[in-house]
Amino acid sequence: MLAKRNKMDRLTATPIKSVNVSILAKAIGAEYLGDDIEITSFCTLSPGEPGGITFLANGSYSKKLKDTKASVVIISEKQDCPENFNSICLRVDNPYSAWGKLLLKFGQKVFWSNEAISKSASIHETAKIAPGVIIGANSIIGKNVIIHPNVTIYPNSKIGDNSILHSGVIIGADGFGFALPQLPETSLQKISHIGHVIINENVEIGANSCIDRAVVGATLIGAGTKLDNLCQIGHNVQIGVGCVLAGQVGIAGSCVIGNHVQIGGQVGIAGHIEIGDFVRIGAKSGVHKNVEKGKTIMGSPAIDASKFRRKFAASNMKSKR
Repeated sequence: MLAKRNKMDRLTATPIKSVNVSILAKAIGAEYLGDDIEITSFCTLSPGEPGGITFLANGSYSKKLKDTKASVVIISEKQDCPENFNSICLRVDNPYSAWGKLLLKFGQKVFWSNEAISKSASIHETAKIAPGVIIGANSIIGKNVIIHPNVTIYPNSKIGDNSILHSGVIIGADGFGFALPQLPETSLQKISHIGHVIINENVEIGANSCIDRAVVGATLIGAGTKLDNLCQIGHNVQIGVGCVLAGQVGIAGSCVIGNHVQIGGQVGIAGHIEIGDFVRIGAKSGVHKNVEKGKTIMGSPAIDASKFRRKFAASNMKSKR
């Protein structure tokens, strides 16, 4: 049990069976003639980890390349490597597509048994499981957890003590990730998601909300956070402690939401956004850039609340003339 918990607590990497970098390079058509080191995980670019492989597809994240701890980085043929860079670079035409090919070939597959509740799942004796619940292999259900009817918990998920999952909740389904086709191909390439989901203690998740599993590492819901019905949390999102999300909030992949954040109904947050602690976001706002600690914002695109109110008041005055 201890080994299972340690593996599941990793937020930014997913272990794999050891494989030599030369084999990975060959699988994606990259040339490599250096030391044939062993790779033991898929990891995020930041922070990365020794023994891990990651990728860089978007030039706007190039500044994170020089600080990565990953042993191998898949980059484009046009990407420059930083000076004194210690990681191995595998150059390909499309890094995101190459990353997806490696995830599919070498990542652990999500599988289901014929059992509604897997025998390998660890469920505390005080947990209450309603009819119609499905719990996948190697999942961990903590003390006093309440799981209402027709909840689906995918393999390798972790539900913390005293948490409540309402009917129709789905924990750990695939995130929404696809690589664009390269001619002459016409189909989108699905990106495998080999990570998992961690729901910490005292979390409540409303009916029909979905928490997608990470591409690698974990999607995280912090202790004491409450989600209303019909919320969508994308892959690799990390939500802090004591947050409140009203109905129909959608958070795209890899966002970082601070502690004690309040998000109104139908708010949409674009991917890779960072929201500081104690931020408040008004209903139906569209958030497209990072938000500093303690700010209150609203509107689409979301701006400072006081500025939004002044604009709204001015607009109303013009309409009355």
